[in-house]
Amino acid sequence: KNKNNNNTPKKPKTSNQKNQKKVVQMTESKKEKLIEEIKIAKKNSKTNINLVVIGHVDAGKSTTMGHLLYKLGNVTQKQMHRFKTDSNKAGKSSFAYAWALDCNEEERSRGVTIDVSVNWFETDSKHVTLLDAPGHKDFVPAMITGAAQADAAVLVINSTSGEFETGFSNNGQTKEHSLLIRSLGVEQVIVAVNKLDTVNW
Repeated sequence: KNKNNNNTPKKPKTSNQKNQKKVVQMTESKKEKLIEEIKIAKKNSKTNINLVVIGHVDAGKSTTMGHLLYKLGNVTQKQMHRFKTDSNKAGKSSFAYAWALDCNEEERSRGVTIDVSVNWFETDSKHVTLLDAPGHKDFVPAMITGAAQADAAVLVINSTSGEFETGFSNNGQTKEHSLLIRSLGVEQVIVAVNKLDTVNW
């Protein structure tokens, strides 16, 4: 037999490797959308601010930002009604506001943000590009992609007993995201403590 002829079958890719490949592919389209948002801001003569939303998985980042966009009128009542109806049919009624940002089927079926979602809102003088980053540890590369574009950040913290402590543990994304955002030069951070009703606050 020819020793140089290696017929050893290739090892299948792990789920993490597949996920990372998906993130890279999806991020390119989101980058194009981000560039477009910056162009719109310049055209409107408003200062553009890139605001990334970070924190541990299930802290309520997408839900909070989806609710904010709805309150600001960037998500219409008709769209919100559809999100509520569709999420209820899928057995995920509590994710209705998150669906304003988590648009692809995999994110909606799994109930987690996978890629950085790009949206926007405006104030009298600012055009704010909103970057909703994933909180799951498997998607840290995507979180870094969003954080690298940011001028400021919102760190969402889950106050639920047990979840709060997990986020600040050595493997917690509250802690890791805080360190990463600082290392990327983001100095202005808003800390949003979420789910206070679960601890009777």
